[in-house]
Amino acid sequence: MTMNRRSGRTLVVTALLAGGLLVTGCGTQQAGSAAILGDSRITEQQLNTQVREVLLAQRKPADAADQVLTSKTLGRMITTELANTLAEQNGVVVTQGEIDEQLVQYDAQLGDRAAVLQAFAEQDIAPSQIESVVRLNLQAQALGIKLDPQGSAESQGQAVFDAVNALSDDLEVTASPRFGTWDSTSLSIGPALDDLSAPPALAQ
Repeated sequence: MTMNRRSGRTLVVTALLAGGLLVTGCGTQQAGSAAILGDSRITEQQLNTQVREVLLAQRKPADAADQVLTSKTLGRMITTELANTLAEQNGVVVTQGEIDEQLVQYDAQLGDRAAVLQAFAEQDIAPSQIESVVRLNLQAQALGIKLDPQGSAESQGQAVFDAVNALSDDLEVTASPRFGTWDSTSLSIGPALDDLSAPPALAQ
């Protein structure tokens, strides 16, 4: 999908989305939690709702979800939450007007809003999730300028990626093993350990 090409800053979002809240992240995974981020959590219900919305947008059965879609959605939800926290820490505010303006630009680039919705659906993003992704894009651009004022678009993107990565480590982000393993170095959900990949038990 070709959308925002200004100054190459889509590199920021591409990096952040390379994989879209209330108790401690250093204990055991809480029941009903898909992910823990410090004192916040993403619930399994929230994750399941977003996955169902994507399937609906793609005109697929509600039970058609697979591990890839679920992991990608959870990774995006975690990254979005981290970016929101980082933006708040740095005084970055994205207005509804800015989001609307960006969507109008997408309409012009792809022809109309229906084409925009289709393009997002092909990237596993439902209509109800588009504003969140656009907000993430705009936050990343603003954060890049804030963190690396004199840098290129690429260096600004890297600065944002590094800052989100560091925040992930600070909050000790974890994902429920049933959905995979959160990788802070790539800001994505990796495969969960299974009987084949898990280390053998120590002999007693």
